[in-house]
Amino acid sequence: MKSMIDPDLRATLPPAAETFPYFQPVLSLQTQRIIGYEALGRRVSPGIVRSLGPFFQNTSYSEAEHLRIDRIIRSRAIGRMADADSDAKLFINLKPSWIHRIYREKRELPTLQMMRRHGLDPSRIVIEITEEDFTGGLDELSEMIGQYREAGCLIAVDDIGSGYSNYDRIASVKPHILKIDLKLLKKSAVDHGYNAVLNSFSILAAQMGASLLVEGVETKGDLNHALQVGARYVQGYLFSQAEADLQQEDAYEGLLRESIAVFTHSELDRQHRLFAATERLSGLVPSSVEIRSSADADALIGKLLPHVGANVVRIYICKEEGFQVSSNFSREADGSWSRDVRYQESNWIWRPYFIPTVLQMKHQRQGCLSQPYTDLDSSLTMQTYSCPLGGACYLFFDLTI
Repeated sequence: MKSMIDPDLRATLPPAAETFPYFQPVLSLQTQRIIGYEALGRRVSPGIVRSLGPFFQNTSYSEAEHLRIDRIIRSRAIGRMADADSDAKLFINLKPSWIHRIYREKRELPTLQMMRRHGLDPSRIVIEITEEDFTGGLDELSEMIGQYREAGCLIAVDDIGSGYSNYDRIASVKPHILKIDLKLLKKSAVDHGYNAVLNSFSILAAQMGASLLVEGVETKGDLNHALQVGARYVQGYLFSQAEADLQQEDAYEGLLRESIAVFTHSELDRQHRLFAATERLSGLVPSSVEIRSSADADALIGKLLPHVGANVVRIYICKEEGFQVSSNFSREADGSWSRDVRYQESNWIWRPYFIPTVLQMKHQRQGCLSQPYTDLDSSLTMQTYSCPLGGACYLFFDLTI
């Protein structure tokens, strides 16, 4: 059925007989298969399918009217999944304010009742908590979400990076899935900021023991970004818009395998080039050298400058305690090197990677390469190769990638 938008009807209250869930697939990069569907509301009349998004954003209707339509969509989606010959999970959006009001008044959660009524195993449900401006207490929110968790549902926090992002709430909910929308980030960030924010979400997910789901994937470039930041799941128009019917589990396996192969080839090539660069740097560094002063440190770096590769943009030497011994040597746009003595005695112990890196070099007595990061001064994406010197000093090369 062709999807059309009628501007006169799209935000009006839909009759129950025209209110249905449509299903947008969520794909696993691990298995390259559809693992679930997000239920999205549609108004279906002869020849026309309209999104119910504008209706839910129409403040001229009461919360009770919004909630009634939402429950129709939820119940029909749960019933459809219960009857389907599939193990796919169902992603359901719920506003915290709706859950809070009903739970506070009746101490019940209608979505759990719908699951029991339709006979759908709660382990197949993912409750997506939307990041609206919820005014209730975090302890109340945690208690409510705990009811879904105890029933066996998975918990996701939706729209990470939206205007209502609240990290206290994320910590309180303890989600299994963090869901971010690429479209939100593209609207509010230039490229280097966009990548940095994506990487921060990846780190947040890893530290919380959650999986990252990237939605709004519309191009192969978007999919590549999702792979770069460690997304486990993806969703978006590159694969499919929301449809009335469920799809074959392997419908997009070919597309995902092709994209993963391109990404893998690119990453292997990048890592090979980095490995070759760090091997060259390692060969330049004396196996044992004593650094007694800043002058010694600067003299050693001065000897290395003519021999380092073009991707080396900064060199410095630090002590084990984090204090920088040398000046900062930075490559200028014309390829020449500048020396900045102001960095002598700066301490970098506050950087999370510093102590683990130094300990690794100290015990293994060999160089190591950091994870990619965005440089504070230049906003360039970099990696740092570091290697031990004598006298508890360590040499650092900042590399562009």
